[in-house]
Amino acid sequence: MALKEMLISSLKKAMQGEMDSVTLYSTAANHSNDPEVKEFFNSRREEERLHYNYLLQYYQEISNDLQPSDLSDRMTIPASDNTIISDSFLRRIGEDQILYSAISTALLLEKDAIEHYRKSMKEAENNTLKSFFELMIRWESKHYDDLLLVQKEAEQYYWQINQFEPF
Repeated sequence: MALKEMLISSLKKAMQGEMDSVTLYSTAANHSNDPEVKEFFNSRREEERLHYNYLLQYYQEISNDLQPSDLSDRMTIPASDNTIISDSFLRRIGEDQILYSAISTALLLEKDAIEHYRKSMKEAENNTLKSFFELMIRWESKHYDDLLLVQKEAEQYYWQINQFEPF
């Protein structure tokens, strides 16, 4: 497979993964009536939508034989927002099977994205794309770490509500 086709294929796979995340976060946000939970999932959805749009721009540029734009000035990884992660927030996640499953599924999507961007970075010959994929690895790793914290902390409520603990 020629380099251009390989890169386009890689971008399409990444776009699909980002859109899967957008859909997952939208569904989770729409499932909850709680404003904090909705905000958590909606903010994640918007970040994934940004990722999709960056990938779409590269897809369009490469498909049209243009040089990839340097997007680094537009791409900043938001700081962790742990203020929303209160005990009551964690309880609402842990006690709702759909929300807890959304966190678990999102972790898998983030892990897959990290691996895909790592592979794409190694295969990219263009320095702008290498830098982009490196930034995406850091961004998705931050998402993964934040979600893992939520999952670990909400797990106690998940086990309690489902009476899985051997008491």
